[in-house]
Amino acid sequence: MREACALAAPARALGTTLNVAAPSAPTHASSRARAVALAPTRGFAASANDTHDDFKPKRGAANGANVKDMIESDVRSNAVLIYMKGSPSAPQCGFSNMACRILDHHGVEYASRNVLASDELRNGIKEYSSWPTIPQLYVNGEFVGGSDIMMNMHQSGELAELFKDVKKR
Repeated sequence: MREACALAAPARALGTTLNVAAPSAPTHASSRARAVALAPTRGFAASANDTHDDFKPKRGAANGANVKDMIESDVRSNAVLIYMKGSPSAPQCGFSNMACRILDHHGVEYASRNVLASDELRNGIKEYSSWPTIPQLYVNGEFVGGSDIMMNMHQSGELAELFKDVKKR
């Protein structure tokens, strides 16, 4: 039991729980050793202020009007813009990944917005375009479509034609 007590203080300092399992019937010297395992305790934040900023909900604009203004500004100021889940270097869904790979294949410069960063943005872009799914591609201020439309346009050559006047990387 002395070993368990010696380990208990460091375990408490680390915020872990000490579990000591005694052998049922020791038969020789090696089986008398107690198995000691440190299992982390799981604590939950008591309030929103009791957690790290990385784990707090992300909030964008406070209301729909601000989100719409932000979207309109994004669409106007970027020749090629994709609203997606995640980022081009770390897409968070297969459709967003496919859309970025198509854009990369064409070598166009493009901007992106992560709709997972804000519920207001995710819902706002769907209202703005009247299109229910993400990703959404905008070229020269016009809504093009989602990943399925991008793939069809890529395969037919329409996307290359659409990108002929767009700045390349």
